[in-house]
Amino acid sequence: MKTILHLDGDGFFAACEISLNPKLKGKAVVTGQERGIATAMSREAKALGVHRGMPIYMVKKLYPEAVVVNSNYHSYGMFAQRMYDIVRRYTPLVEEYSIDECFADISDLPDPVRAAENIKKELKRELGITFSLGIGPTKVIAKVASKWNKPDGFTVIQPDEIENFLKDLHIGKVWGIGPATSTHLQRLGIQTALDFTQRDERWVRENLPKPEHFLWHELRGHSVYRVHHEPDDDYGSIQQTRTFTPSTKLDFLFSELSKNVEGACMKARRHELSTRRVYYFLKTQEFRYHRFEVPLTVPTNDPSVILNEIRATVDRVYKQGFEYRATGVTLSELVPESVAQNDLFGEVVKNDKKREVWKISDLIDRRYGTHTMILASSLRAREKRRTRPARRLWIPSMGEVA
Repeated sequence: MKTILHLDGDGFFAACEISLNPKLKGKAVVTGQERGIATAMSREAKALGVHRGMPIYMVKKLYPEAVVVNSNYHSYGMFAQRMYDIVRRYTPLVEEYSIDECFADISDLPDPVRAAENIKKELKRELGITFSLGIGPTKVIAKVASKWNKPDGFTVIQPDEIENFLKDLHIGKVWGIGPATSTHLQRLGIQTALDFTQRDERWVRENLPKPEHFLWHELRGHSVYRVHHEPDDDYGSIQQTRTFTPSTKLDFLFSELSKNVEGACMKARRHELSTRRVYYFLKTQEFRYHRFEVPLTVPTNDPSVILNEIRATVDRVYKQGFEYRATGVTLSELVPESVAQNDLFGEVVKNDKKREVWKISDLIDRRYGTHTMILASSLRAREKRRTRPARRLWIPSMGEVA
């Protein structure tokens, strides 16, 4: 039985701004001035009625007392790194899931709950911001727990308590279930997470694709998604995500996906792995996910091959009129490079020739820095993220940090 911890920052961006400038404490702080849309809010701003995605002009009109500031993602990234470091004081099994949340496998700690309580105290004392923590036997249940009592919450869900937490949880609120899947499940008579777990496995297999089958196991307390940490040579999947200033332009979004694919393939090559199946998503400004699954005829870790498949399908995922704030790619069904067999059309032979090119690229990256060589399709994403000089951050609660 696993014991998984999930940490979720409370209004993380706004909380970072308040930690950096204590004069903002107690005020209705809203980040997102540069985007024109509220991206994070302090508790006071939420109490006024400000919500994520609200246009900034409306925030200022309806709530003139709100303090609206530009987002400073470099500083937020430094806070995030400190968060990961604090959790790693207790376990090396930490998955840096996003800039404001992470998972940790604390199964082997003598007293996991006590350790989580200490982590929560240290985060607040050293960063000056609060986190909501959840503990459960799986990643999905831990995620349910962390959201149960926000903000500044701490919830433990034991295996025999799962049903009590799922009985009133709407199926659309489960991590990993998007609007389309939620609608489909409701048409099948499933309204709550508990309804879903009470269907038998045969029904799940016959009515739902594999990802939802995994979720069914996780919601029942059977761990399927392990905590991905580094270093790790036994990957079940490799994921790469990137958040950026929202954009409606498909060419820019594809460039961001290209960077994701390059990073994921680089990691796969490092561990001599190839993927048989790729999942990718576009995440809207309203935090909705548009996903697609790409099965591959031949296992590969060549980003150009995967990008050709994504290019052929991305028009089905991209919806005009939406602003997108993040992209992500997952390489799944990983197999050793040596597993690939010669196919009728000689694709494996072509891949073997290109593999030598990528080996040279990887050598250059190791010598001169990651992404020294990149695909032309990633250039637009790179231009938006020019390298910044190293900075130090003054956090009043902890002094100067790198």
